[in-house]
Parts: sequence; structure tokens; C-alpha cells
Amino acid sequence: MFEADPTQWATLIFGNARLGDPRRTRRLTKMAADMAARADGSVAQAAVDPASIEGAYRFIRNEVISPDTI
Repeated sequence: MFEADPTQWATLIFGNARLGDPRRTRRLTKMAADMAARADGSVAQAAVDPASIEGAYRFIRNEVISPDTI
């Protein structure tokens, strides 16, 4: 199903990810929604504030999280 709202789409796709901590799932969902809303930009351009940028980069660098876990 096509979801026009980036937040709803991200929640539908990633909301049930089991990443060992619910905060990681929320971060993944937020990052996906931000990236979907601004698909032509980088992670830094998609994030809405400095805290979101830092959170996204911490998420990306987290060795516990892999594509298989997502």
C-alpha cells in the first residue's frame, strides 16, 4: 500500500523493527520519515535540527545495528 505521509510510511515499514531498544526503533522511524520527506538530500539535510543530525549519525555508527537487524 502506498502511504503519502512520510511518518505513517516509516512507521508502517520500520515501526516493528526489533533493535534491542525501543529508542533505536523510534530513531530509525524518525530517520526514515525525515529522509522520505527530503529524498533529494543527505542525512544532514534531511534532519530538522542539530540533535536529529547527531542522533542519525550515532544510529548509523552503532555496531549493534546492522541491515539484518533492521
